[in-house]
Amino acid sequence: MVYLLKWNSYSLEEQALCVFTQGILNRKNIKVFIDIDNYLSYLHEEHKEISIYDLIIKYKNEFSNIITYNLDSSDVSINLAAMLCAKYDFLAVPNKIIDKVLSIIDLKVIYNLDNFKGSNAYRQKIVFNSVKDKLNNNALVHQVVKKDNFHLMLRDYSIKNRLACIYTSENSEDLSFREEILRWLKPVSPIYGWNDDEISFIKHISKYGHYALPSDWSSNHSYFIESNKNKIKQKTKRTEIRKNKHYLAIVVSDGDNIQWLERDFQTTSTFGNRLKSPLNYKITWTISPSLINISKEVIENIYNTPKNDYFIASVSGIGYANILSFPDKFIKEFIDKSMKGMEKSDQRVVCLLDGLDTFTSNEFVSSRLQYYSKNDKIIGGIWEIDPDRYSSGNGKIIFSNGKPFVSVRYSLWCPYATTGNTPKSFLDEYINKINSMKPNIHSQDGYTVLNVHPWSISINDLDYVISHLHDDIELVYADELIELIKENMVEKYDKNN
Repeated sequence: MVYLLKWNSYSLEEQALCVFTQGILNRKNIKVFIDIDNYLSYLHEEHKEISIYDLIIKYKNEFSNIITYNLDSSDVSINLAAMLCAKYDFLAVPNKIIDKVLSIIDLKVIYNLDNFKGSNAYRQKIVFNSVKDKLNNNALVHQVVKKDNFHLMLRDYSIKNRLACIYTSENSEDLSFREEILRWLKPVSPIYGWNDDEISFIKHISKYGHYALPSDWSSNHSYFIESNKNKIKQKTKRTEIRKNKHYLAIVVSDGDNIQWLERDFQTTSTFGNRLKSPLNYKITWTISPSLINISKEVIENIYNTPKNDYFIASVSGIGYANILSFPDKFIKEFIDKSMKGMEKSDQRVVCLLDGLDTFTSNEFVSSRLQYYSKNDKIIGGIWEIDPDRYSSGNGKIIFSNGKPFVSVRYSLWCPYATTGNTPKSFLDEYINKINSMKPNIHSQDGYTVLNVHPWSISINDLDYVISHLHDDIELVYADELIELIKENMVEKYDKNN
């Protein structure tokens, strides 16, 4: 039996109480699930709706005592409470509802975190050092506490798995504390949640040999368990590829966003709206292979799509890291984890993301790609290269062990528009660019990866672009593009890369 909590029926403070309670009870095999957004579609067990207060009364003996905190979107008290609960199984209650909770159960309030003063970094460091002997250092929850980007979710996962739960910005005190945590973690650990400055944060955690799983909006991770299946299969529909055309692979970015894949990816996103489109052409989507270990129900639902979709591993395999900034001593372990996740997820192509400034030499880049290319389960990769919205590689192909790693040539990413508001003039510009490309199977100029940015390009925008392409343009999946390049270019170019 699974106890179901209806998210939208509670106040903000009660929602926080739901998340904290869920984390502790799910660790004790008392199944609790939160009905939020489309998550209920992943619940396939018998379930019963219950109020958070009835749940606490029913299982009050599972909590040691009570701590209280001020639920403030600009304060890390909620993270302090999460770490204390991870060690001591406290019931953490926001101050605004403590009287109501005390009226129904007879547990004792042993500490009010409002009495703990100091900077965010100072307080988190003190609490972390007091509980780290009981915390696991094989993962971290880095959950943003900032007024304009504050979420209650995900802390159930840190509590269940006894993980540190922190938030650090880019100021010097926070960075010093973050470095302490990154050194404490086991090499190649996942960091769940998100941050304020994507580029700086990813570069920083990559330097210490870790990777991010963007999941600050994620719910119910304390309920989901790792898949026992060895592998799931894609259901991609294949069609015959026309010869002597300019080959174009449409690759949608941002599939590293775990919370996006779980929440509205299948409903109101570019992918979800694709099901309503009258057109049905080949699209390659990036998707995190970590889903098979985090919430297999999500990736299974996505793979069951009826359209012409193909899925490759999102950046840079098992999680988001800059592979060219990763420490030499940890990179093999990162790639091994990536290959295992990709194999279980039936993915043969990996997407990479780096900055042009990290491409110090062809020899260095080739040495890093060797870790991917020597694995017989992978056929090649797609490379998103900053700073020009993933297209700074200009279509260059780098070969490693005869396997192509193809950089994005064009990026359908409108920097001044949100999804559905991209002007036709912007789309027409890219239609003209693509239509100007000529067939040439023996040159990298005969192959194009078009990145699609899902936060500014809708399915209607993409339909418009595809419907205006010339007959010389042949749409292929990412793996088909790579196989075509291997077949027609590898002998000529592999020796020179």
